[in-house]
Amino acid sequence: MNTSHVIITPENMTKDRKISICVFLSGFSCFAQLYYFQPLLPDLAQEFGLSASHSSLAISFSTLGMVVGLFTAMFVADSIPRKKLISAALLSSAVFSVICSYSPSFFLLVALSALKGFLLSGATSVSLAYISEEVQPRNKGKITGLYIAGNALGGMGGRVISSYLSSEFLWRIASVSIGVLCAIFAISFLIFSPRSVNFKPKRESFKSLIVSNLHLIVSVKLIPFYLIGSLMLGIFVSLYNYLGFYLVKEPFNFSPYLIHYIYFMYLFGVFGSIATAKLTALYNHFKILKTIIALSVAGLLLLYINNFWIVTLGLAIFTFNFFVVHVICNRIVSDYNLQKRSVTISIYLLFYYMGSSVWGSATGVVLDHFGWQWFIAGLILLTFILYAIAYKGSKLIENEQK
Repeated sequence: MNTSHVIITPENMTKDRKISICVFLSGFSCFAQLYYFQPLLPDLAQEFGLSASHSSLAISFSTLGMVVGLFTAMFVADSIPRKKLISAALLSSAVFSVICSYSPSFFLLVALSALKGFLLSGATSVSLAYISEEVQPRNKGKITGLYIAGNALGGMGGRVISSYLSSEFLWRIASVSIGVLCAIFAISFLIFSPRSVNFKPKRESFKSLIVSNLHLIVSVKLIPFYLIGSLMLGIFVSLYNYLGFYLVKEPFNFSPYLIHYIYFMYLFGVFGSIATAKLTALYNHFKILKTIIALSVAGLLLLYINNFWIVTLGLAIFTFNFFVVHVICNRIVSDYNLQKRSVTISIYLLFYYMGSSVWGSATGVVLDHFGWQWFIAGLILLTFILYAIAYKGSKLIENEQK
């Protein structure tokens, strides 16, 4: 069924409202579960006797599990109804978030986190495809922005809730609480989300899928945008992974109790997600992408200044910019081949979360050995590389469109 010819009726409007709320809950759950260990890294480091970079494996392996799951999703996602896959992914991952709380060793916690990430990939790989297939064309942009805003609020909410509960009780209580909350959201999605009426299952052999999808994986025009998402998330996760370690030392001397307030900066990510729709209506996608990446360097430079409010401003700028870049890259990749939308989104997200896994831990090694100044210098270098990739990628697609 071609959704571009759907007649606007009260039933369709109700359906779109239900989808908007349900995908928001899905986006919230995915990011909350993926990153709620971030403010708990100092607690994990203390309990299990770890360095900052080693404690970050709780995050890195969660996103690495997501990468493996997204690779798997490239071959099976189009054969399972969207609602069924998202519901199963959200509920099963919530169960593993609860199980993580009882881990007696860091090794087991990392293994469980990887499995949780693998399960979450089922929801992230098809949520945008679900929106594209079931929502009226006039509402797709708005509901996509709401889904990504759910990611932002989930990232913020998961971190703030876990940070607060760990400071009041224990990190294990925080982990259980996030798992229970996301289980409630998963059940709500299962009950209230409309079924996938426009989904047509595709059954292909593994060999034919490899052949048909290989050109999308190695596409010269898409690779730059895969890499932009990957590097941008890597820098973003690195900042939030290690800022807590920085703020508890001189000259800030923050108590661990206060660290969770920095995650309210994710509100700027919500603004970024919503603002992108207006920005792209006024300006060229590629011009926005290059400008926003260039401005990100200014945000990172502010983190050199030993003043909490200036550091906060730098973090707010980068957070806003990250979500703008993410939304634009999502659109470019998902619109490249409409028949293979779920595949290109899965490939993009595979690179995206790989960036979190690789750079989120690698930059921690720089912090451990060389300190905060060189850590920020490394992030700025990665941002310059990002700009060069965005410039080249923009040229390739703009030349094709001429």
